[in-house]
Amino acid sequence: MKKIKSILLAAALPLLIILGSCGDDSTTTKPKPSLTFQTGSGFTFSDAQASVDSILVIGIRATSNDQKLKNIKITQSTNGGAPATLWDTTVSGKILNYDYDYEVSGGVTDIITLTVTATDDNGETASQSLKIEIFPAQIPPATQAGQKVYNMQSPTGYNGAYDLNTATPKFFADPGTVKDIVDQTPVGGAFNKTWGSVNGTKFAKVTTDDFNNATNSNFIYNLWKNNAAKATATAANIAIGDVYVVKSGQSVRFNLYVIKITDVKVTPNDNLDYIQFDYIGDI
Repeated sequence: MKKIKSILLAAALPLLIILGSCGDDSTTTKPKPSLTFQTGSGFTFSDAQASVDSILVIGIRATSNDQKLKNIKITQSTNGGAPATLWDTTVSGKILNYDYDYEVSGGVTDIITLTVTATDDNGETASQSLKIEIFPAQIPPATQAGQKVYNMQSPTGYNGAYDLNTATPKFFADPGTVKDIVDQTPVGGAFNKTWGSVNGTKFAKVTTDDFNNATNSNFIYNLWKNNAAKATATAANIAIGDVYVVKSGQSVRFNLYVIKITDVKVTPNDNLDYIQFDYIGDI
């Protein structure tokens, strides 16, 4: 009897092997699409530096390795932040050759990451990224002298904020996006000689020599790069003679400035305290 069972088992094994080989093939690896950037003159195909408002041509070369492509998307992330979609298009063919014109946007020293993603009809994807460092266009810096930011609690007509890009005093009703400097005195409190902003401006303390040497955009650019790590959202305990390199939160072609404090006025009981300053930049 044992001999018969052994014969039956031996006969069944090939059948089990055949049946096992006919199972679900859902785990089969699906081919991913191919995605490259066009190289050569006139194209941006590797990490690069560029100035604000310049146009970079990115040659997108995508091919489906299955039936067809389904979608091409380009996203932009600034300084590692959340990506925003710049371009999102449906594709119906197997191959896409497209030259995308990207207009550089952001602030000086920002790192822009552009990511192109190709998706095929199987839902498989391929991605390629470029990093673009924004460097300054060559501009002759100008100087504004005798500017003031008053105690935020000052009477109507006295500005508690300032727009460095347009050299314009700003008031309570003005939009926060242009308030590079905002007095930080708390309501009901004494003048605290502290600046902040509403739009994300950063301040880094530097030296008087830095202010005197800020005669071209490259110097200001490198001054910020060398001091960005110590920059903060506020400048506190501001005193006469202090100098700051400042990066505005505005997305303009050159958003770096060097500020020298020329007066700090404290006027008890009337909230007409102010900080006076000269500054250099693309004004």
